[in-house]
Amino acid sequence: MTQRSVLVTGAAGHVARLLMPGLGDYSLRLVDQRRPDPDVADVADVRLGSVVDRAFVAEVLDGVDTVVHLAANPSPTATWDALSAPNVDAVAVVLQAAVEAGVRRVVLASSVHAMGAYVQREQHPVDPSWPPSPCCPYGASKAFGEALGRTYSYRTGLSVICLRFGGVQPRPFSVGGLASWLGPADLRQLVVRAIEAEGVSFGVYHGVSANTRSEWDITNARKELGYQPTCDSETFANEVHPTTTRGLCAPGPVAWPLADQ
Repeated sequence: MTQRSVLVTGAAGHVARLLMPGLGDYSLRLVDQRRPDPDVADVADVRLGSVVDRAFVAEVLDGVDTVVHLAANPSPTATWDALSAPNVDAVAVVLQAAVEAGVRRVVLASSVHAMGAYVQREQHPVDPSWPPSPCCPYGASKAFGEALGRTYSYRTGLSVICLRFGGVQPRPFSVGGLASWLGPADLRQLVVRAIEAEGVSFGVYHGVSANTRSEWDITNARKELGYQPTCDSETFANEVHPTTTRGLCAPGPVAWPLADQ
C-alpha cells in the first residue's frame, strides 16, 4: 500500500506537538512560519511560510493526499482584526489550493468555541448537528471555517472533515475543564480516523475524550469516523484545580479594536 502524504499546517504549535507521535505511518510535510521541534522536523519535509500566501500554499500542496489544517490564532480573547487573516483568510486559501492541487481531503481544526454558547446556557449534551452558536469571535471564526468547508465540499467534491477540538492538553487543569478535555492519545486517534475515514464528503465532529462529565455528543464521530476514545478526564478529577469555571466564554461585551487603530 502506498504511504499517504499528509501536510500539517501550524506544525510548530501546541496541538501539532501533541499530535505528531500519532502520524508516524504517513509521509509528512510540515508547514509553519517557524521551525517545529527538532525531533519532529528531522523526520519530515519542513516548509517555512505563511498559509495566507497563495503561491506558497499552492507550492506546498503539490502531491499531497490530505491536509490537516491546524494553523490559526487560538486565542478566545482575540479581536476580529487579529483573527480574520489566520482563521478565515487562511482557510479560504487552503481549501482553494487543495481543490486546485487535487487533494483528496482537508481536515480542518475547529473548536468547541463554535458551539460554546450552548454550554454556557446549559443546553447540553451539545448535538453537532445543531446550528453553530459561538461564544466569542474566535468561535465565530471557526464556525465560518466550517461553513466554508461545507461550501467547498458541495461545490467541488473536496472531502472536508471539521474537528471541534476541546481542551487539548496532557491532562485537564481544572474541574471546569473536565467536560471538554481531549487527551493526546484520543487526539491522535481522532485525527487519524479523520484522515482515513471512507465515504465522508463532509462532516463536523466534536473532538473530546470519553469524559464521564462530557457535555458534548460524539455519537456521529463514533459512527462515521470509527472514533473510539479511551481517555476519561475523571481520572484526574481529584487532582485538578477545584474551579468549576468552564474554558468557554461567558456573555459580555465583545472586544473590538478602536476605529483609529
